[in-house]
Amino acid sequence: MSKKKKQRRIKSKSQPAQRPWWLWAGLVVAVVLAVSGLVMSLIFNSSNLPDDGTPKVVADQTVIDEGYQKLGTTIRTAFKIYNEGDGTLRIWGEPVVKLVEGC
Repeated sequence: MSKKKKQRRIKSKSQPAQRPWWLWAGLVVAVVLAVSGLVMSLIFNSSNLPDDGTPKVVADQTVIDEGYQKLGTTIRTAFKIYNEGDGTLRIWGEPVVKLVEGC
């Protein structure tokens, strides 16, 4: 054999073996599932929330009468909300206040 043929054989053997594409895809899917499972278990784990009773929302004013006002006038009213229950009160999101006119 000549030197050129030996060199060609050596070069062809030194190439790294390629891993199949499905192996990488499977690895990525496994990592994503593991991370999402961990996040979901931390979010929805009920052991983090104390179950110490029932909350009860009480406002210091149940009726607010501002009298007759001109249309377009901005009125600001403040009231306090208390928790008189024996559980932890959690308000999720923005509270909704309904305006009743003509009462």
